[in-house]
Amino acid sequence: MAKSRSTLVLEKRVRAGVTASPQYLSGLDMFHSHASFPLVLVYKRGLDLALLEKGLSEALKRYPLVAGRYKKDAQGQVYMDCNDAGVDFRVHRCEGKMPYSEANPLGKDIMKHVKVLMPWAMVGKDKPPLQVNVHQYEDKGVVLCCYATHSVFDGASFWNFMMDWSKACRGMVLEPHQALNRNVMIDAGKAQVDPASYDLLEKPPLFKLIGLFARLGWRAVKGIDSGLFRIPAETIQAWKDQSAAALPGSSGASTGSLVTAYIMKGISPALQPGVDRSVGLVMDLRYKRDLRLPRDYFGNALCYAEARYTPEQLAKESLPVLAEKCRAPAEQVNTASLQRMLSDMEAYRQRKANWRLLFKPTVETLKAGLILNNCVQFPIYDIDMGSGAPDWYEMCPATIRLLLIVPTPSKDGGVDLLLSASTAELKSLRAQFAADGIDTALKTRQKTPADLASVG
Repeated sequence: MAKSRSTLVLEKRVRAGVTASPQYLSGLDMFHSHASFPLVLVYKRGLDLALLEKGLSEALKRYPLVAGRYKKDAQGQVYMDCNDAGVDFRVHRCEGKMPYSEANPLGKDIMKHVKVLMPWAMVGKDKPPLQVNVHQYEDKGVVLCCYATHSVFDGASFWNFMMDWSKACRGMVLEPHQALNRNVMIDAGKAQVDPASYDLLEKPPLFKLIGLFARLGWRAVKGIDSGLFRIPAETIQAWKDQSAAALPGSSGASTGSLVTAYIMKGISPALQPGVDRSVGLVMDLRYKRDLRLPRDYFGNALCYAEARYTPEQLAKESLPVLAEKCRAPAEQVNTASLQRMLSDMEAYRQRKANWRLLFKPTVETLKAGLILNNCVQFPIYDIDMGSGAPDWYEMCPATIRLLLIVPTPSKDGGVDLLLSASTAELKSLRAQFAADGIDTALKTRQKTPADLASVG
């Protein structure tokens, strides 16, 4: 494919016009670091760029922290100065028609559409925790790339922000956000803990930690690819029917657990032999009543428990049985284990040493595991910026095996998967899809009456 030239035609700081009190980052924020994750949304029918910018400004009024800057106090603790310094907003004009489609996604071209910020170049610099890059082609097709810093957002916070931006673009009035209070997470880490409770964290000695980071870095450069798959609604329903018939006394396997079990079964032959396979399962601390975090807490409030399989189980047991096992043991998700995790995070924050910690499932991904992102409930295809929903989404390959599951754009019961894994593992998964007769190609989305109305 010939390279399409692009020209930067607009670069500005979008501001909210409001400020807020400084917000200290919690131990969980610092653990996730100032690394950024780019999300790409493709709008083949284009976007109204003036409306996009105006909506962003309106959304920032509800989240003034996002327009702030990282700073350190006299003790070296990091906080966000909510000074409305603004979010970077860039528009690029690209030659020719948009070369991407459901049959030809961006893939490795994603990195041509973002402006990478290194995590060590954020604190004390004029660098916003969110950047927006718009690439508009001559046929009006748009690639929208949002580059968000993890120490400000977890997945739930990011998607709440994106949904409010979408609502603002569609003329909806946003309710004022509750007063920012990042201290509730810091205070949660000061409760008394039971030292005998399950420890969700790895605390390796320095030499081992450096080795783990080196292996993660090497995987990012050489070992990880990504695959985008669409599992049709009829396949999901068939799996659910099979689960209900095989396990009549159960509550029924969820879409997420069925899909995850299928993926693990598919990649297992290409994983390291002779070791357990693991699935890192996201827990949202906002929904753990005893921790007393607000449901709309804005920041990092996610952690990971772990489900495990043997290679023999994945090879021999049925999909319903494997899906039933895709859950964390009770000892990993009780209040005592979560309070112990938060206490460790806070203690390491005070020592400015959260980088010394790792979740156990993250370490297991270096052996034969993956992290299941909690996007299964996130409204990726609801991000309508006034011109209709995106046609598909993409993200960069992760440094670890990472699985994202979201409903399809048509919300017909099917799901879109984005899997970061090795080339061999993706090949093994594709072979399983083929053997089972499952067509996972993205199909061009049919316009609904609502979509047709939205474009006049």
